Amino acid sequence: MSKRYSIELKMKVINEYLTGDDGFRILEAKYNINRSLIRTWLYQFKNNGVQGLTAGMTRSAYSKSFKLTVLQHRLEHQLSYRETAEIFDIPNLSLIAQWQSKYNQYGILGLETKPKGRPSKSMKKKPSKQKRNKSETLNETEREELERLRV
Repeated sequence: MSKRYSIELKMKVINEYLTGDDGFRILEAKYNINRSLIRTWLYQFKNNGVQGLTAGMTRSAYSKSFKLTVLQHRLEHQLSYRETAEIFDIPNLSLIAQWQSKYNQYGILGLETKPKGRPSKSMKKKPSKQKRNKSETLNETEREELERLRV
């Protein structure tokens, strides 16, 4: 399960790294945050400022055609995920790796955006069990009497 970190904490860690003598390992131990995540924050901050740190907090929806364009550009120019993310202004470079993996596994269909959550329930009402059981438990004489009364 992923953990959410506040902008204040991200900036505090980044400032400590940029101004102090503390490296990634020391900050990892001090804040109990994986050093690769700290590196990612630093990368996002250097490229996009504070906005780069908040961009990952809001989910962006990318179209299938955009994803395909990104992957084709990366392949044609032999770029890393990081370089490709910089060119297309994608704050989270691991997205490109996910797209590549899905494309390799499922082809173009793997790049389609899938709806999140459980599908909504049907609006059709099913007859309740009580109503069905009542009609099933009537014997012949009761059915005949019911039909006679309806007429």
